[in-house]
Formats: sequence, C-alpha cells, structure tokens
Amino acid sequence: MSGDVIPSLRSFMGGLVDYAGLFPPATLDMAAAMDEYAAHRKEQEAWMLGRFIVPAGRLAELQKVGAQHLDQGGDWTFSVLVGARGNAAEALAAVETQGLGAAAFEKRFEGRARIEVLETPIPVDGSGPEVGNFLGSLTDVLAGAGLGDRELFLEVLPGVDDVRVLEAINALSSFETRFARIGAKLRCGGVTPEAFPSSERIAGFIDTCRRLGLPLKCTAGLHHPVRHQSADPPAMMHGFLNVFGAGILAHALGVGPEILAACVNETDPAAFSFSDDKFSWRDHQVTAEALEKARESFLSGFGSCSFAEPRDDLRGLGLL
Repeated sequence: MSGDVIPSLRSFMGGLVDYAGLFPPATLDMAAAMDEYAAHRKEQEAWMLGRFIVPAGRLAELQKVGAQHLDQGGDWTFSVLVGARGNAAEALAAVETQGLGAAAFEKRFEGRARIEVLETPIPVDGSGPEVGNFLGSLTDVLAGAGLGDRELFLEVLPGVDDVRVLEAINALSSFETRFARIGAKLRCGGVTPEAFPSSERIAGFIDTCRRLGLPLKCTAGLHHPVRHQSADPPAMMHGFLNVFGAGILAHALGVGPEILAACVNETDPAAFSFSDDKFSWRDHQVTAEALEKARESFLSGFGSCSFAEPRDDLRGLGLL
C-alpha cells in the first residue's frame, strides 16, 4: 500500500515497536544496533518506532560507541533494563551502580538523549506472598539511585501467581508517586519453545491488567503480526496484532478471557482489519477513538530485536 496510512492502523501501531537489536535472536553489537536504529528513525514508517532498549550495564559502552549518533542531536529516547533476574537480593544490589551509570549517560548527552522507561524483572523469590515488600524495597532503591520520574514496567516471570503479583504492582502504583507511571511487563516468547507462554496465560494477564487499570508492556517473540508456526524455534509464535488486538478489545469492550484467548490464538490475517474509523477482529469492532484511548492509557508497546520484520510483514499484508 502506498500513500496515506490507514488512520486506525496508525493509532494501533504508533510508537509500538521498541527496538531491541542488542538482544537475541538478532544479538547485534552496539555499533551495529545503533546504526540500524538510526537508519530506522529516517524511514517512512518511523512513526511505528519506539525507544531503543539497552541494559543498564551497557550504558557506558553505548555512551562511547553511540556518540557519533547522539552528538548529532535528534532527541533519542531509551528504555533501560535494570535490576537482575537471579534473586531479590541481587536485584536490589545491582540498582545503585546502575543508577550512577544512567546519571552519567544522561549528563553526557543532556538535551539529546533521555531515559524515559525502566524495565525490571521481579525475581521469583521476590514474587511470593511478600511481593509487596520486595516492590517497596525495589522502588525505594530505584528512586534513591536517581532513577525516579520515569515510567517503570515490572516484568512478571513465568511460574508465579500472575494475579497476586499484578495486584501487588497495582497496589504499589496506587500510592507510589516517584515514578511517571508504573505498569506490568509480559514476556511473550524467546529463543526456545518453552519461552512462549500459553495463549490462556496471555489472555488472563491482559484481563487482569485491564481489570486493575494497570498499563501493560510486552517483549520477546512478537516479531510478526499474526500467530503462526515457527521452525526456529519450533513453536507457535504469538503475533503483535493478536496480543495488542486482544488488549484493545479488553480495554474498549470489556470482553473476558475466553474471547481474549481466541483473539490471541487467531491465525488468519484476514480476521484483523483496519479502516479510517475502526479496528476489527472478526465480529468485534473498536472505534478509532477507543483504540487511541487504549494505546494511551493501557498498551505501551513491545520490544522486538527487529523493526524490519514487523514493518515488512505489514507491507506483505497490504496494510502499509
């Protein structure tokens, strides 16, 4: 498709794809990732591009390698991975050093680069009945390290009680004022089949976040628009039209987990459609206005190691 972008597609996809070229399966080195992101920023479809995702431990490398791009200006925005996945003590200990690195990075590129978002996993041993205590300690340490005043997305790891953890995140967000907003993060795939959550887990996660009014960010495995069988890894890969389409249905129409799971399971690209004034999945329709509200308050975006794959697939479907 050439010419103007369908308005509802622009609302759906605007800034949706955070660039994660440093991560598997792409695993680019820093220079190559920065070059690729800089090139994508100049493309016709740059309106779909979100922030550059980088681990806090690599900010010094980014400061050195990326200077040729950042010193040219252009208001670069970043999402930084902080904390640690191993255990709660390790996660809390890591943050102070990471805060110093973030401060040095932003000072070096003041006015040209901003860390807008923090993403951090909640370790399994911090996700039990006392998860609220861990979250309180984590936000205290983050704010004390100078990492407040940003959006904070807390990743819920597999194998824990999703509802309990999401309710604890929501309770935290109700009184924590040191961050721009607090939300939940869900990993939707990886490089092995077992990294892909079931459609039922995704649907339940979306439903609980919608019920609580908790912003949602996703990552991993959502390179392609529609759910399909992948050869490498050998798994059914979730599609970003499926997952975020389900989120829009949940937010705008209040549909329950059964319908959400059916949307996540959809494999027919023709089941999704966009027009000037609405987004549709089969018989369910959401106005462009309601779609925009869902994106603004509920659905943040997703990290992808490739921007070219989502873009090229949408072209292949005739949507771009």
